[in-house]
Amino acid sequence: MSVIFYREDFPLTADTLQELYLANDWSAGQKPDRLLEAMRNSHCVISATVGGRLIGLVNALSDGSLVVYYPHLIVHPDYQGQGIGQALMTRIMARYEGLHQHVLVAENPAAGFYRKLGFTPADGTQAMWIYDRAGGT
Repeated sequence: MSVIFYREDFPLTADTLQELYLANDWSAGQKPDRLLEAMRNSHCVISATVGGRLIGLVNALSDGSLVVYYPHLIVHPDYQGQGIGQALMTRIMARYEGLHQHVLVAENPAAGFYRKLGFTPADGTQAMWIYDRAGGT
């Protein structure tokens, strides 16, 4: 079994992000430069690596005082089911411990995973978005 390293200072590139996102068939992988910019503008990014290869990451957007939003948690398909996603979420949630509100939007199949981490459906709310899956670069 390979050793997995978790860190906040892994040097992300458009290529490494694209590889990870396209392996999961995430549309953001089609926009690698914008994806890199998004990670650079995040309040925090924690990566999981094996042998210097990016195999997972989680990022957060936050005001640093009241609210944190977790837009992406992604693990390469070859490494899923090994607790890497849980380890990433546990680490990033600890960084924002004590904030008033931790927010994410979970696809239905992932809801059970997030419930195990303490998330619950938000009463009286509905996730809403304008989503441009095929939009420009």
